[in-house]
Amino acid sequence: MVSTRKTKWLLWVTALALIMACAPSFITPSTPAIDPAVVNTFIAQTAHVALTQTSVALPSATPSPTITPTRATETLTPTATATVVVVFYSPTPLVSPTFTPFGSISDNYACQVMRVSPPNGTRLGSREDFDVFWTVKNIGKKNWDDGSVDYFYSSGEKIHKISSYDLEKDVASGSTIDLGVDMQAPKNPGSYTTTWIMRNGNKLFCPLTVTIVVTSE
Repeated sequence: MVSTRKTKWLLWVTALALIMACAPSFITPSTPAIDPAVVNTFIAQTAHVALTQTSVALPSATPSPTITPTRATETLTPTATATVVVVFYSPTPLVSPTFTPFGSISDNYACQVMRVSPPNGTRLGSREDFDVFWTVKNIGKKNWDDGSVDYFYSSGEKIHKISSYDLEKDVASGSTIDLGVDMQAPKNPGSYTTTWIMRNGNKLFCPLTVTIVVTSE
């Protein structure tokens, strides 16, 4: 009997030992003590690394000059272009001669030269005979009396044969008359102008001019 009890007790002890060996440990592990010097060293190293990374990330205080490449520009030389200029001939229009009144209609004696024949600039031969006629209009208040009004040579070339003429008839205000002079062209070639004038007593009015050209032929 004693041997049987010992055997059971040993079995129980053995089983308990096995159970205890397999069960997890509930003992709280002890926390190792931290050295303050080690902690300070770690913080200093971390701050140094952070400062180094920050200084690398920050831009440089003095910016590096940026060199912009310059491309050579070709200078174009202008090429001369021939320009064709077309000139259109515009003939000078013929202008009819206008005859200016001498005096005004308010004057007692005044005239307007309407026409001269031959026209100014007519070409004549040396010593050629010709007659000049001025068509004159009385634009004054007074009639021209053939007994008191005449016309005579005044100035210029002396190419006339008679130096003065009387009126052939009376000329009422507003009427016209042809005043003729017998002339002869000079001997030498050139341009010649002669002037005549009308008069009533000491009243001079209505100058009359003509220009001729003497040719060498």
